[in-house]
Amino acid sequence: MKNLIISTVGTSLITNPADKEQLNLLYKYSNCNDNECPDEIKNLIEELFHKALQKLYSSDSHSLKKSSAELNGILGFYNENLSGRDKDLHFLICTDTYQGRKSAEVIKEFLNKHKIPAEIIQPKKLSTKNKDYFSEGIKELLKWFDETIYGYKRSGYQVIFNLTGGFKSLQGYLNTIGMFYADKIIYIFDSEQADLIEIPRLPIQIDLEPFRRYKEKILLLNANKVYDIGEFAEFPESAFDEIEGKLILSVWGEVIWNKVKYDLFDDLPEFPFIEYHNNFIEKYKEIVDKKFRIKLLETISKVSVILEESNGNTNNLSKGGIQFSPLESQSFEGEKVYHFRIDLGIRINCIKKAKKLLLIEFGTHDQTQR
Repeated sequence: MKNLIISTVGTSLITNPADKEQLNLLYKYSNCNDNECPDEIKNLIEELFHKALQKLYSSDSHSLKKSSAELNGILGFYNENLSGRDKDLHFLICTDTYQGRKSAEVIKEFLNKHKIPAEIIQPKKLSTKNKDYFSEGIKELLKWFDETIYGYKRSGYQVIFNLTGGFKSLQGYLNTIGMFYADKIIYIFDSEQADLIEIPRLPIQIDLEPFRRYKEKILLLNANKVYDIGEFAEFPESAFDEIEGKLILSVWGEVIWNKVKYDLFDDLPEFPFIEYHNNFIEKYKEIVDKKFRIKLLETISKVSVILEESNGNTNNLSKGGIQFSPLESQSFEGEKVYHFRIDLGIRINCIKKAKKLLLIEFGTHDQTQR
């Protein structure tokens, strides 16, 4: 079986070779990202990066496990044998800091040298700079999980969360998040004699009723519609946060929503200022890919929120990546046809109907140009 191994990465590979004076500098600038980090510190980190890499290249498996918690978990999973692992894929989760990225690059270079594919994932704002930064970084990471893991699971990968390395605060979140996304979680505690600990995914049961009842509102909330907490009376408070007076899903709300949303929309939801033509409804029912279905609805919800804020004025739809524009050569039932983007390849065609949009078609550029 192919494995998708997601490892949390700390900065010990960079800090371990440093002397006391260098350590003080590294700790002082530990939360600096690429733009904030002074050249003096970047040069120091680059020097320590090469020292760490050379140490890994010259170490035996026992020394490797002692030098890097992240590699300790990976080597433990592979029973200290890295050969023949080229079908696996590793994602290395690091903080949005210069030190975090360079530490992840050490492990990436080492795995690549053993012909093991590895990529670095660095969510924006994922750092311990402050609570809000960390929370936003976790949400950015959740978005990546939601967009990425589903496809690999469909392709036959076993998803492993390696939480041996990294920061304790990040490990704490991912230990719970892994129960939703991973097939198993692995740890090796900081001891030479410690064995690999595997935790299988638990059969978590989620009460879907509140999500079914409020599914349209949650889509609109995520599209930046302003709601009061009282409009979600059946939800636990832990599902929401309030930032600068604006209600948003909390990290745990996002985790659960990302888990359940794919099974809630067999039919098209009702949105303000949006209507659906029968052709659109029938084509929607034929969609097999649930991920594509949600992507479609998330875009429509954004359009709905923009139209509601402007009382049906479509001028604002040209902003925010939606790129609302006319199709000069097309008409539908005597009306001018417009379209907007779901992504670079997929469009939605529509016509204006009073202050609403009537959605008539969706598909690739060629499909919507006919």
